[in-house]
Amino acid sequence: MGKLRRYAVYAGCILRYFLAWFVGLFARFTPAYKDLWILAERGVDARDNAYHLFRHLTQQHPEINAAYVIDRHSPDYQRVCNLGRIIQHGSFRHYLALACAKAKISTHVMGYAPNIYLFTLLDRYGLIQGKKIFLQHGIILNDIPALYYPKVHLDLFVCGAKPEYEDISSRYGYPQGVVQLLGLCRYDRLLKEHTEKRQILLMPTWRAYLNHCSDMEVFRESEYYRALSGLLDHPRFHALLEQYDYEAVLYLHQEFQRFTPLFSGNHPRVKIADLANNDVQELLMESKLLITDYSSVFFDFAYMEKPLVFYQFDEEKFFATQYRRGYFQYREDAFGPVCTHKNDVLDFIQDRLENGMQVSSPYRERIQAFFADRSTDNCARTVAAIRALL
Repeated sequence: MGKLRRYAVYAGCILRYFLAWFVGLFARFTPAYKDLWILAERGVDARDNAYHLFRHLTQQHPEINAAYVIDRHSPDYQRVCNLGRIIQHGSFRHYLALACAKAKISTHVMGYAPNIYLFTLLDRYGLIQGKKIFLQHGIILNDIPALYYPKVHLDLFVCGAKPEYEDISSRYGYPQGVVQLLGLCRYDRLLKEHTEKRQILLMPTWRAYLNHCSDMEVFRESEYYRALSGLLDHPRFHALLEQYDYEAVLYLHQEFQRFTPLFSGNHPRVKIADLANNDVQELLMESKLLITDYSSVFFDFAYMEKPLVFYQFDEEKFFATQYRRGYFQYREDAFGPVCTHKNDVLDFIQDRLENGMQVSSPYRERIQAFFADRSTDNCARTVAAIRALL
């Protein structure tokens, strides 16, 4: 998008917002907008903490005037329609809801806004009223200066574990009481009864150094592709799947879903999952072992006390180009071994298959220490905290 076009889009957003703000002076007293809570992830999805909180609200707190912001073209649109009131992302009703809402709740900072970047800037000038609740997309383990106060203004910053809470409380600069240890809303479902398959899940995160790559052949030549395909296509991996009657599923990060066709699955027991037809939480719950790299989704898996391994084939480059290391040190704190070569990953997989997919020491003890309080009350605590703000 050229500069002129981008500025025109921003100008249109600002004009609509201020018009909505004026209309909202009257609309906020009507039933549709009075004491409104709006929830969203990024306006295009409903699979994360905001979705789980919205489901909790519609089922347990019908007295709360809650609405979910999502685009009608999203593959998750129907699942939200089945729960309660929705607002079309980018519509004037969306702008009006943003102007009127007392509680603005999202898994990404300003995820409930029509334009995340623009409205984050406007918020720095105090132009976004109402309480702002950050549910998080996942437990923070790296150092993320973009979330420091006052770069971001929040009224509630939800944390999912005590070490994370202690780090953010001490270093991110928020006023006392903003950062709270409440537990991630989506974790409520993880401890409830569910069915597992004989399935190994490979779920790596994205790479900043490849994020703007649009050429399939360039991506195919990358270390990222070679490492993942080298593991998935390895004869030893296939032999283990056959011997123990398992399947493997690869699910790429949303930012890299466009490269899914390159991973063909050269064995009938290796499946390639896409975004449209698969839910991350379902994949995690039904799998018995997780292979990841740096994705914070490993916390979800550990919450269920299941074995996992870290395949960090590009460790130095990743931390040089994407995130700064934080309080969580993989080799001292991780809930599974850190491997830089596929043969070590395969050794771990074989060992866990031979031992009934149990979590071994010291990893079980690390999980139990990190999640000192695992429960199914995270949504309830979050609702109580938001009500206290209001």
